Amino acid sequence: MGITSNRGYPYPDLSSPTTVAADLEALATAYDADLKTLQDGIGQRPMFRATGGSTRQEYGAGPLLQVSYEVLEENSGGALWGVSTQMPRDSFIPFIPGIWLITATVSYSRWVAPGSVEWVKLRLFSSFEIAGASANVLPGPEDRNRTLSVTSLYGFDGTAVGNPLYVAFEANDIPTRPSYAITSRSLTATLVSRD
Repeated sequence: MGITSNRGYPYPDLSSPTTVAADLEALATAYDADLKTLQDGIGQRPMFRATGGSTRQEYGAGPLLQVSYEVLEENSGGALWGVSTQMPRDSFIPFIPGIWLITATVSYSRWVAPGSVEWVKLRLFSSFEIAGASANVLPGPEDRNRTLSVTSLYGFDGTAVGNPLYVAFEANDIPTRPSYAITSRSLTATLVSRD
């Protein structure tokens, strides 16, 4: 019996006795075990997902507002541990060194006065701004719900003393106008490559 050089799948060679059923069973068993190994590797990719929405975050004029999260919906593969799993919170430190794919989404509502155009920014930070997304908020007859997302790759060193990951919301609000109301929000980080 021979085996393939790449994945080690068995196959009958010319000197093997003819046992079709046994040969097919050996191949199927090897293939099944290989798929299970691959599936386990994919399914255990470290990631975390934090969400919020049961409370509104109000934003008026001023500096950046750190977005807060109320629920840790997913924490697989040891992505977060210890104090980073205590909710609610507004910053996180992934504890596995490597490159992480990070996506933050914020839904917000705001009435914009006729004749004015405002802007909002959503930013990912660690020791510095990782990425940002911005949008103009155009006038409308009523309070409108809008969504803004930002996605980036970022490398964490996996230590508890590293700079935490956080999401910031900013707008060119004017104090005499009503504030923005941040409703639902989510932050997802998935390890894509280990150091």
